Amino acid sequence: MRYTIRPGRREDAIEAARLWMQSAEEHTAYDSVYSTSSQSEKTMRRFLLDLVASRNAFLIVAVTEPEERVIGFISGEIREGSPAFSPRTWVAVDDIFVLPEYRSLGVGRALFERARAWAEQKGATGMSLQVAAANRRGRKFYENLGFREVSIYEVLEF
Repeated sequence: MRYTIRPGRREDAIEAARLWMQSAEEHTAYDSVYSTSSQSEKTMRRFLLDLVASRNAFLIVAVTEPEERVIGFISGEIREGSPAFSPRTWVAVDDIFVLPEYRSLGVGRALFERARAWAEQKGATGMSLQVAAANRRGRKFYENLGFREVSIYEVLEF
């Protein structure tokens, strides 16, 4: 299987939003807090289109060759750290997803490495992300990339 990692284009936002919906379904199995709304796919499509158009955000896709079928994506944006701490510019990874049949083939790592190169080019001093506590596979993936846990995100539902 051959694939290419490239910057996302406007037309990729539709398929990336569909992939995001699959990711959301997987996350709902971890916890119901990830349940989507009826407008989620449309909202994500708009959000991803905005990223493609922004200089301070990215959508990067993995596509099969020669078909150019989108099999994975990573998205994120530049965020400034809190003014209460030492100055830092972070690239926050919003989402990363690879279709299950293409996992463990290096696609996720290749997506991440392209995003990291983008972050370094923008002068970021690090990358950050959130991962579902129950997502053991994802947590191990991020640990293998060099991420370390520095905060715990907790929720209380009413």
